[in-house]
Amino acid sequence: MEYAAIQRFVAHELSKDHSGHNHQHAERVVGNAKKILQKEGGNEKIILTAAWLHDCIDKKLFTNIAEQLNKVERFLEEQGFLPDEVAEVMYIIQNISYNKGENRPLTSLNAMIVRDADRLDAIGAIGIIRTIEYGATQGRLFYDNENIKREGGKVGWNHSTDTSLSHFYDKLLKLESLMHTPTAKAMAKERTEFLGNFLKEFYRELDD
Repeated sequence: MEYAAIQRFVAHELSKDHSGHNHQHAERVVGNAKKILQKEGGNEKIILTAAWLHDCIDKKLFTNIAEQLNKVERFLEEQGFLPDEVAEVMYIIQNISYNKGENRPLTSLNAMIVRDADRLDAIGAIGIIRTIEYGATQGRLFYDNENIKREGGKVGWNHSTDTSLSHFYDKLLKLESLMHTPTAKAMAKERTEFLGNFLKEFYRELDD
């Protein structure tokens, strides 16, 4: 299947985003999904389509979600997707997100792969960049003094506030344990180790 029309649609819908949920993010999620489905199986058409479209209904980006849902559904129908294909793509993009720690059960391997692919882009070096990007759009500090504990001459983590550093502990460091597929778990392990090394260096530099 050719995905050029879907890519154009996504590029248009996400063109105004500067929070780490733009067209480049969608491209990376698609790339992650390809790696996972190559080893885990699944319906490539459904998985890659949902991977492209997953942020086109994100409440962080759009105020009228009902309108976006209708727009995406109409678009899929115009591209010749069958009713059951439209239904599955719509199910996936409405159910994969991480919201306040919720890990909503999914009913298909296709959905699990898209969720894993999206979550992989939230960790590692890219995840750090996206966390800073999103925090900047929300006017958040990267850290505040309440986040930091200084004991015995060592600097470390204290507790969460409304900062980007808190996001590491509230979400990012938990994602490895929430992956569904063995392939994604292996990819997440490496990226989570990178997050840990970044935090160690961050605290070391605060201690200098």
